[in-house]
Amino acid sequence: MDKRSFLAIAATFIILLVWQFLYIAPKQKESARIRALEMRDKEVADSLALLESGGRENVLSAEDETSPAGRVAGKEESIPGEDLAGDEDLFSSEGSGTRKRFTVTTGKMIVELTNLGGEITSIELTEFERNGGGPVELVPEGAPGALSFSVEKNGRRTGFSGAVFDVTVNGRELLDGENIDLTGEMEKARIVFRKIGPGGGGVEKRLVFSEDGYEVGVAISLFREGGLREVSGYALSWESGIALNEKDRKWELRQMASLGKVGEEYYKEGTGKFGKTNKKEHDGMVVWAGARSKYFLTALIVDEQRTSVLEMLGDRETNMAGYSIYFPLRGDPGRVDASFRCYFGPLDMHRLKDYGNGLERTIELGKLRFFSVFVLRLIMWMNGFIPNYGLIIIILSILTKVLFYRLTHKSFKSMKDMQRLQPKLKEMQEKYKDDKEKLNKETMKMYKEAGVNPLGGCLPLLFQMPVFIALFNVLRNTIELRDAPLGLWINDLSSPDVLFGFGFSLPVIGSEFHLLPILMGVAMVVQSKMGGSPTGDAGPAAQTKMMTTMMPVIFTFIFYGMPSGLVLYWLINNILSIVQQYYVHKSIEAESVEGAETA
Repeated sequence: MDKRSFLAIAATFIILLVWQFLYIAPKQKESARIRALEMRDKEVADSLALLESGGRENVLSAEDETSPAGRVAGKEESIPGEDLAGDEDLFSSEGSGTRKRFTVTTGKMIVELTNLGGEITSIELTEFERNGGGPVELVPEGAPGALSFSVEKNGRRTGFSGAVFDVTVNGRELLDGENIDLTGEMEKARIVFRKIGPGGGGVEKRLVFSEDGYEVGVAISLFREGGLREVSGYALSWESGIALNEKDRKWELRQMASLGKVGEEYYKEGTGKFGKTNKKEHDGMVVWAGARSKYFLTALIVDEQRTSVLEMLGDRETNMAGYSIYFPLRGDPGRVDASFRCYFGPLDMHRLKDYGNGLERTIELGKLRFFSVFVLRLIMWMNGFIPNYGLIIIILSILTKVLFYRLTHKSFKSMKDMQRLQPKLKEMQEKYKDDKEKLNKETMKMYKEAGVNPLGGCLPLLFQMPVFIALFNVLRNTIELRDAPLGLWINDLSSPDVLFGFGFSLPVIGSEFHLLPILMGVAMVVQSKMGGSPTGDAGPAAQTKMMTTMMPVIFTFIFYGMPSGLVLYWLINNILSIVQQYYVHKSIEAESVEGAETA
């Protein structure tokens, strides 16, 4: 492929990117906004019709086994109005009831719950190990309970976190400290939390756990009687944030974010974007809401979408990322039922894509997402018959080198031709030493006549940048590469390699010695020496000389804190370039000798 063809490909690639970001993306965003407004207007009209007809909202009947909420609740009997201390007891721990803590153990999770608010206090993912040992934990220690329920009354949001709920499992009373083990004969556990006031008003929260998977079914029933008669809306929230589990805490904190999808629009807010306010709202038809760390996700998926508000929660000081979905009531229902699915697990592309609602967008793959997804799928496909991800990265580097072989060949030949022009260049520098503008003009003319591109050595690097960026995003943000070893001292391709620790911290370098970036820098020095550097104090020759001298140093510092898998890719690429450069130079020298003999 000639130079013009490569330039045409590059121009087409750039035009497509510009078209995507400047035209297609804004059009899609505007269309999604219009659709959301239309759906919201329709629901407002339905609400007015309900009010005029005196209708009662019953979104999903808990007694109907064919509905999502019914499947969660099973055949639970309707809740009688118990005579408690008073309506205020709905929101406090005063009154009857014993506080209980218990756990549910599945094939992938150990979940600790409490009947105080009917909330989750711990989620351990048993298939993944956290830094320091033990299973990965999603709920930070000492944080408020997760998956809390609240109602809005007279413009004020009030939660049930302090209320003691009655709790049963599969229809029987649950004991304090009990462990419900689903890894044996029991396949499902239906946990029911109930809190009813004297006037008949109250709440029922139902959670369904299965033996396998990272999903938990959730259903809510709100009884608008007694003290809850004036309730105008309700919300389900994750306000605890996500616990830190990785060794590289700095990068993990950078990845903490509150997420959500409303209609067709996807939203993401990193914790650093929460300053004066700790809550950002988006109204419409909420599809799901979530909070993400570097590798793990907690998400609340709405089974039946309706007018609601996505509340993205965050705190810059504590690095808390959370969410809430608020549902205003339509009409004047006596009872409201709603069902959800919760995902507590890894940022796994296949699992999240299977939901079919865009949940895979929670995996951060950068601006070139389409190419990053392609690289990830290629790596996963290769992993089907190559069990070592390090070997896959080496093969990927070889494939990239083969793909750009001709371009790299022309680049090396151009650099060698520049060396031949050095005597003429020195003569011109002497001749035009007092006229820099003339020197530059004549130098470029000489390069053009000789068919040499002084910056041709940068073209292979330019064309490989999409692969480089995609691999960086895959290594940094996908669970598949977490703790994936190559062998020897490289035990995690998603983190810098550590040959040994210093026992103290040094500026820039830190407290650990990373060998791969040093080897990569040495390879770059060897490659630049083989290519030679054009002489001269001005013009393109001087620029090229500076680049070939400084690039190994700059790249070594840049790559020093990079994932070892990325450094491995670039190191192999450099070694292959050295081999290719050697044979290119050898063939050019053979041609020169043959030409001299012929002359």
